[in-house]
Amino acid sequence: MTYNDIVILIPCHSLDDFPTELDEKEAESLLNAFAVAWHPELLATTRVIPSWHRSDEPPQFLTDRLLLVPKTAEDWLPYGWIEEAESNGATVVSGKIQRDEYTEAALAPLHSTEESSESETENSASPSTVELSADLVADFYALGFCYIQLELLTRCMHHFSSLDEATIQREAIAAADAALAHDEEAARAHLKACFEVLLENRERFYPIDCYLIDLCLVAPEWAKESFQEAIEDEQPLNILITAQDLETIAEQNPDLITVLKKSCDNRETEVIGGEREEIATPVIAVESLIWQLQAGSEKIRELSGRAPTTWARRRFGLASLLPMLLHRSGFHSALHLVLDDGIYPDYEQSKIHWEGADGTILDAYSRIPMSAEGAASYLRFPQRMAESMEEDQVGALMFARWPDVKSPFYQDMKRIHRYAPVLGSFVLLNDFFQDTESSGRHSSYDAREYLSPFLSQLVAMRKPDPLSRFIDCFQRHDEFMAGRWFQTVAQAIYGKPIQEPSLLELEAKVEDAHPDAEEQTIQGARTALEGFREAGVKKLADIILQGADSSQSGVLLLNSLSFNRRVVVDLPDFPFEPEPRDYIKATQFDGQRKQAVVEIPGAGFVWLQPGKKPAPAVKSNIPIGEPLLLRNEFFEVHIHEETGGIAQIKEYGRKPNRLSQQLSYRFPYQRNIPRPDPLGDWDEKTPYAAVRGVKAELTCAGPGMGEIVTTGELYDQVSDSPLATFRQTFQLWRGRPILDVKIELDVQVQPEGNPWDHYYAARFAWGDSTASLTRSLLESAHAFQGERFEGPHYFEIAEGEERVTILNHGLPFHRKTGPRMLDSMLVVEGETRREFQFSIALNQNFPMQLARNAMVPAAQYASPAGPPRMGDQGWLFHVSASNVQITRVMDLKHDELRPEESRKGFAVRLLETEGVHRSIKLRCFKSPVSARQRDFQGKTVVELPVEEDAVLVEMSLYEIAEIEIFFEESN
Repeated sequence: MTYNDIVILIPCHSLDDFPTELDEKEAESLLNAFAVAWHPELLATTRVIPSWHRSDEPPQFLTDRLLLVPKTAEDWLPYGWIEEAESNGATVVSGKIQRDEYTEAALAPLHSTEESSESETENSASPSTVELSADLVADFYALGFCYIQLELLTRCMHHFSSLDEATIQREAIAAADAALAHDEEAARAHLKACFEVLLENRERFYPIDCYLIDLCLVAPEWAKESFQEAIEDEQPLNILITAQDLETIAEQNPDLITVLKKSCDNRETEVIGGEREEIATPVIAVESLIWQLQAGSEKIRELSGRAPTTWARRRFGLASLLPMLLHRSGFHSALHLVLDDGIYPDYEQSKIHWEGADGTILDAYSRIPMSAEGAASYLRFPQRMAESMEEDQVGALMFARWPDVKSPFYQDMKRIHRYAPVLGSFVLLNDFFQDTESSGRHSSYDAREYLSPFLSQLVAMRKPDPLSRFIDCFQRHDEFMAGRWFQTVAQAIYGKPIQEPSLLELEAKVEDAHPDAEEQTIQGARTALEGFREAGVKKLADIILQGADSSQSGVLLLNSLSFNRRVVVDLPDFPFEPEPRDYIKATQFDGQRKQAVVEIPGAGFVWLQPGKKPAPAVKSNIPIGEPLLLRNEFFEVHIHEETGGIAQIKEYGRKPNRLSQQLSYRFPYQRNIPRPDPLGDWDEKTPYAAVRGVKAELTCAGPGMGEIVTTGELYDQVSDSPLATFRQTFQLWRGRPILDVKIELDVQVQPEGNPWDHYYAARFAWGDSTASLTRSLLESAHAFQGERFEGPHYFEIAEGEERVTILNHGLPFHRKTGPRMLDSMLVVEGETRREFQFSIALNQNFPMQLARNAMVPAAQYASPAGPPRMGDQGWLFHVSASNVQITRVMDLKHDELRPEESRKGFAVRLLETEGVHRSIKLRCFKSPVSARQRDFQGKTVVELPVEEDAVLVEMSLYEIAEIEIFFEESN
């Protein structure tokens, strides 16, 4: 038997309405039909290229025709048509999905006829006896796949097909004949001619290059033979992997890393990513993110031979500060897309100018990748590519995959690329960003447009402590950063190298113990931190107290933060109140506590000396504490006798209530609560529980501090069953505009399910629904929109010039439940922590200072000798603007672009927290002679002027700057 024609029946009226939304099996069956129709034996037999026909009106002339019916077209056929077609001499192949199934069914009639022909069997090589190269046959399949893709793309681009079918047919048949004659070189030459005709047709409606990006997602468990084969394939391959995973692969399979390094050297493979681990950005300290980028880039450079230049993540990790951080870490591009859950601005373009919060611009790719494995992706390929060609400056699509791809269509794309870039050229991301023109479109995305999925994911995965793991991480990090400050400042004073190997090793352990780390890693970090802060305190205190008078003992307080702060310190060894000083704002020495409020200079110290007799009683007509009322010189706090929370916080005079608070339990649904009324009972709809059994006790009435403790029970109003008991402690000090709230819960009913709907929370309410709302993210101020948001350090409510700041002490997740209500989540499913802290401040202009002050305790060093020779108080660093903080002291870095020079000094890192440009003066314990601003790699950004003893620095909004300060050489 021979075929005169090959026809694919399509489930549509024409290619203009070709289906693009089919399930995987149907899509695979449809595309494979077009690929198999170009099998060389079929082309050699029919002497024509395949055609298609609508399946609801199938062809009438059927004799010796091969009809391929994809699964999705079967329902379009008239009833009984297949049997009729076969009875009229047609071969109908239906119900097939895989290529080998189609091929076997299509060739079977040819082979059975030829095998029965004795003459053909005896004389020459017939199709039945020819063993065709599987690789060459796959090239024919790729030609068929490319043919239909180009026809569909032409229509998606609103063009008429002007394909030179005569040339295609001539070259395809010649290629088939050569294949059957075992002349693979000639066959491939004719196939190349076919692909070049297709390329010429594509260039009629899109005459410039278009690109395909092969994004291979790799984890250690996938680093097997298929991964090595992908690297050795010699086609452009972009590998997305974390530095830690790459390091694990290097330990398990060093030969594979050798292959990878060679491929990277040959510019055939590129490693993208950049971070050591994909931690929970942005619900982390900004210093942790910088460390991840630096450590990850260095490890990737070490193992692959090249530092990554394109940043990307599998896990959500987008933030508005990223362009600046990436640019200063050596990245020139990024993937602004999410392969995970999460909310982000998903405007799709192949290349955008991603503008960060500080104004830094980074090239980015933002089109959502297509799956390289799914057949449905390739069914949508023409439409997606047409969108990019029409809307973008440069047409480009990305395929995301694991190393082991079984899809034949992905292999088709690679084979097409080898012959001609008909559907696009595979390209490395570095080359794509460097060699293509940008759209010029600036995409400035605000922090309010992003929301991480971390809380929902942690609860869904049944991870323990989905909330407090972030609190614990911030506490560990703050402890390390404080200890590091004391250690490095001491080294800087002596002019010694700052980042000793032991310090770098400890920092790596602390950063590895991020919120998603294993318990063993976290415990290792805790163990490594033991005594570190205390050792740093002693090291710096010994320098400050050097040569002090040994006749008087006392306590040296050290401030690891760069701004003035008022802190509450415990002085258990003082028999009486400390000697009066201007920087001592209040004291509370009674039978239960010995505490004082002390103001410490930024990056400085104060000396406290115990008094020789009790301090005289403070004379005040207004007590700081009364039943259900606390007050100081800044504001007064009224405790609600029914809820056990805050009834109101208000300033004096006829000022309105600024904030109210109470604890509650939120059910995942609205409930009807019967309410009796003289005019008729009614139902209140609320998802919240109620409070009962409240007791309030004034536990301290001054003179320096007032404290009220409330207890009560949260209960279900419907069933009258208890849910939890609580204890809230409210503390207010004189001389300190902050109310401290400690919450203790005894949970009897644990929330389950969606953590954003079912939780225990501290509820806050304010009076003005039009107030401006701000939260912290990566230690800087950002607005938000929607109900859900992250804000681990603070939440601020601004009404004109008046502000209320809620300090969260590391609690990261919050929900706005109305125009003027907020729930800060305390307990969700899996959470075991039962003690929490909040602080509330009024009319303080720099909330990040307040947050750092609340979360980082001042250091105390008891000394038998004192005060310091330089005085009772002093500072080692000073920044003239309150919205700029020093976060760390570092070593100098060599700038490769500058001539060799040896200078003495150190560097500091500055952080702008309020989104406000400032010109600042930076001073330290020694007068500088010169200074420069560098990026995170050591390259000079700008030379900085020095004015007397200060370095002048221009800090743009949200900027993180590294400043190198140089001093005169000592003889």
